[in-house]
Amino acid sequence: MPFNRETTGNQQPFYKYVLANLRLREGKSTDAKVITVIPPGSRVEILDEDDEWDKVRYDSQEGYVYRFYLSTSKYPWSNLNLREGDTPLAQTITIIPKGARVEVIDNLGDWSRVNYNGQLGYVFNYFLSDDGIQPGSLDYSNFYSNMNSFVNENAVKSPTDYLLTTDLRNKLTYVFKRNNGIWQQLYKWECTVGKPKTPTITGIFFINGRKPSFGTSAYLVKYATRIRGPYYYHSILYNSTGEYVIDGRLGMALSHGCIRLATENAKWIYDNIPNATTVVIQ
Repeated sequence: MPFNRETTGNQQPFYKYVLANLRLREGKSTDAKVITVIPPGSRVEILDEDDEWDKVRYDSQEGYVYRFYLSTSKYPWSNLNLREGDTPLAQTITIIPKGARVEVIDNLGDWSRVNYNGQLGYVFNYFLSDDGIQPGSLDYSNFYSNMNSFVNENAVKSPTDYLLTTDLRNKLTYVFKRNNGIWQQLYKWECTVGKPKTPTITGIFFINGRKPSFGTSAYLVKYATRIRGPYYYHSILYNSTGEYVIDGRLGMALSHGCIRLATENAKWIYDNIPNATTVVIQ
């Protein structure tokens, strides 16, 4: 399983790298007071993650930054050469172990410029994924047409008696419960997923943590159950005080990467799905 703060109990500091001049603010809003401007290439410690804003520590100062100006976490599914240039002939700086976290600074087509443990270099994108699991570990031929067959024919494993899957193509989320060794479908819900510029992560993940709500000065979401990092199952959008719905659209691709559900469905996951439950997203 790839490194992340959830699986390590948040014992180690977790860092990302700034891609452009970035304002550190006192709150999660572009109207919030600017504490300082963080220069590109700087390292910030991540203290908390939501779908748009991250709470960070920079140079002993804590505040909020817009997360789309930070590096993106990826995980190699095989031992991977970190090279001095974007060519297979470039000298190898070090070997990145399978499942280790790398921070993508720039995507260059087949190659990415990354930071691995403070070392800058280039890696071949084919070996990177959102979950650190080699493609082909599951047979996805039935994923978009028959989810019951997919989970049972693959004998998908989960550390709990529950399993969640989300079909990004058809924008559907499924809830399964184990019954005599067979996955039995409990629910099938329409959902909204990440837009093309901020896609939902794909792969195999494990539920870890939840928040009753989070948001900004513009909106609030309720019953947020963490998939990984800043990616959650959560409700449709409410106004900033949570009093009324401002965007209840489902069955669309328009989120910042999180998976939106009808509020009652997000609450069901929040109340009933244990930590460590497997999530499959494709």
